[in-house]
Amino acid sequence: MYNTAKAVIKVKKFISVLLALILICGSAFTAGVYAQEDKGGICFAVASDVHYVTPAKTATSTPYNEGVETTFKSGKDSLYNQSGFIIDEFLDQCAKNPECRFVLITGDIATHGRDFASEHEAVAAKFRKFEQETGKQVYVINGNHDSALNCAVGREDFISIYHEFGYDKAVSVDENTCSYSVNLNDEYTLVALDTCDERYRVVPNNDLSRMNWAVTQIRNAKREGRKVIMIMHHNLLEHNPYQKALEKNYVVDTPYSFAGLLADLGVKLVFSGHTHVTSATSYTSFLGNTIYDFSMPSLGNFPAEYKLFKMTDSEIKYETKKIEHIDADKLAEVCKGYSKKDIALMKNDFQQYTWNRSHAVYSKKIRKDISPETIGIKESSALYGKLKLVTDGLRELSDTPIYGENGIQAMAAAYGLEIPNSSYSTLNEALTTAYLTYKSGRRIYSQDSDDFKLIVKLIAFSIRKSAAEAADGDVLFDANAFLRELGYSGTVADNILKEFSKKYGFATPEEKAALSLAFALFGGFCSDTDGVENRDGTIPGYGVKEAAQNRFAAAFEKILIKIIEIIKKFYPIFNQFFEKVI
Repeated sequence: MYNTAKAVIKVKKFISVLLALILICGSAFTAGVYAQEDKGGICFAVASDVHYVTPAKTATSTPYNEGVETTFKSGKDSLYNQSGFIIDEFLDQCAKNPECRFVLITGDIATHGRDFASEHEAVAAKFRKFEQETGKQVYVINGNHDSALNCAVGREDFISIYHEFGYDKAVSVDENTCSYSVNLNDEYTLVALDTCDERYRVVPNNDLSRMNWAVTQIRNAKREGRKVIMIMHHNLLEHNPYQKALEKNYVVDTPYSFAGLLADLGVKLVFSGHTHVTSATSYTSFLGNTIYDFSMPSLGNFPAEYKLFKMTDSEIKYETKKIEHIDADKLAEVCKGYSKKDIALMKNDFQQYTWNRSHAVYSKKIRKDISPETIGIKESSALYGKLKLVTDGLRELSDTPIYGENGIQAMAAAYGLEIPNSSYSTLNEALTTAYLTYKSGRRIYSQDSDDFKLIVKLIAFSIRKSAAEAADGDVLFDANAFLRELGYSGTVADNILKEFSKKYGFATPEEKAALSLAFALFGGFCSDTDGVENRDGTIPGYGVKEAAQNRFAAAFEKILIKIIEIIKKFYPIFNQFFEKVI
């Protein structure tokens, strides 16, 4: 009798602990269903890659042929003459929006910022005027163009120039970087993280000391009951599954472990830039907490856009805003030589102006970039010779009409290949349009899209045609080896070929080789499948708890249920008790 009573007491103690755990987990499970009461919310604008440049003297000139020497030369698609007027229009939109309370800038404020403090000072003057006239605050963080070691503008210079835009009111400034944290209002704290390695100018750096500093700021804010949002220049997350392999300088190191850490600390929103691509993606940690990385479009280059965020505890709404026009008359006074047509277009449809300019530039660039070197294959590679024959053939075909009596479609039929119908006139047009559309986030290219299939078929024709014309007929390269040399691991390379071959029914060696080459040229555009809208959308607010999707808690709940079932089986006396309390 004594032993039985003792056993019952032990089981009661165990059950008391068990019930405590059930209550804890239960509160976590139900928290996912309910949101905190909204407190009115905030609205703010986010822009990146402003890329201000002092205008050239004439429309046909550039800063570089006017004697400017820099560590970086912007591309021909850059809107360097228009950049200052774009900033004016952006700030004017923010000023006129009664909901917008502050502005965040995620780096690359001045194109030649590390070489000329004057470019930064010109932008800072615009920000200062905006703040004085509106009472709305601007917060900045540096990008790889803004400061660097052994350049005219270093870290301390950047902070000195932009001291009014985050640093003066900061709760903390990291003594070794441009990072700082500042309270935006009574509810939100901004952690601005410097992700630039000042030694190498473009390489990301989120080393342990920077991450520790950021974690400390987040924890301090949480102790005060504040929610944390972050800005940084480099992307926190990969925005397509192969970005880290293909564009290693665009994403922070160890992105998923860092993102998981931030998410579990309660950070939901991160704003980044650097890529000039309008994209949004998310990552859910093992504990079930989701963090979103919004890669901002470039304000100072195509597509000349920014984002507006409206936040309440229950939801976060965002929309992409366009620069529709600039003061082209004033631009024409400063920079002579613009045609009446260009001035009218900049005044009335600046989006079309930027598209026309970028399409012309990237059309030439993409044609030039169809080569082993630009794809990432060096001359020393065993693949180089065969790949060069194919890319040379592609370059020759890039401007050949796809359709018509003497088009590629008719020629391909003679080689036993069917080229699908499309709205594109040439391969170059297909690639250029796809690239610019991808940059603006206007379309998500699926991996089985007609666009991708068209490009694969065109490349397959080029390979087959090159093989027929080659002296030895041997132009085929190993598709798996090619993908591996680009940085894809062996299993990833195999899976890419298997997945696409299964979708399209590819069987011939030419088509497999074409698939791998198409993926190198185009694959980054068609891997955005995370379900987060790039341009306009709604995501859960900070008040929405996500523990309902907490994989750890869900697994623990199953274990508790099993334990209860065992207790009920071996100790029936407690059956009625469990029915009452559970």
